[in-house]
Amino acid sequence: MLKVSRSLKEISCKACQAKEEFTKKYNREPTIRELSEISGIGKEELVEAMEASAEVESLHRPVYKKDGSEVELLEKLEKEEKTEEKIIDQMFLYSLLEKLGKEERQLIYLRYFENKTQSETGKMLGMSQVQVSRLEKKILKRMKEYGSPPA
Repeated sequence: MLKVSRSLKEISCKACQAKEEFTKKYNREPTIRELSEISGIGKEELVEAMEASAEVESLHRPVYKKDGSEVELLEKLEKEEKTEEKIIDQMFLYSLLEKLGKEERQLIYLRYFENKTQSETGKMLGMSQVQVSRLEKKILKRMKEYGSPPA
């Protein structure tokens, strides 16, 4: 449990009152800058106080219920994080593939996206399995070098 200091509570209370008055007067919520100006509180201090006074939410709170099963907030956050990481990885991979020639890209595509064997890939590209193996090794080495930070 976190303890919020008295000064932060007071600032938060003052900000809430100023926010209510502004909302009644202008029929909209104030921006942080406007709230800072009317309350006389610095922007950083205001944001800190508002964040400190925000309600705590449980990561185990159900966010979805259907057919007797429920999904907790924690599970949803983990899935979103994994999706974001996957997108970043895909973008990085595509940037590496763009640096390859057409035949090299096709070889990598067949081997790793279509899960073709070296023999199948060789037949499709007019090469032997041994040639595919050697070329694949060279391509992967170059991709690794492209993806490594400069020394």
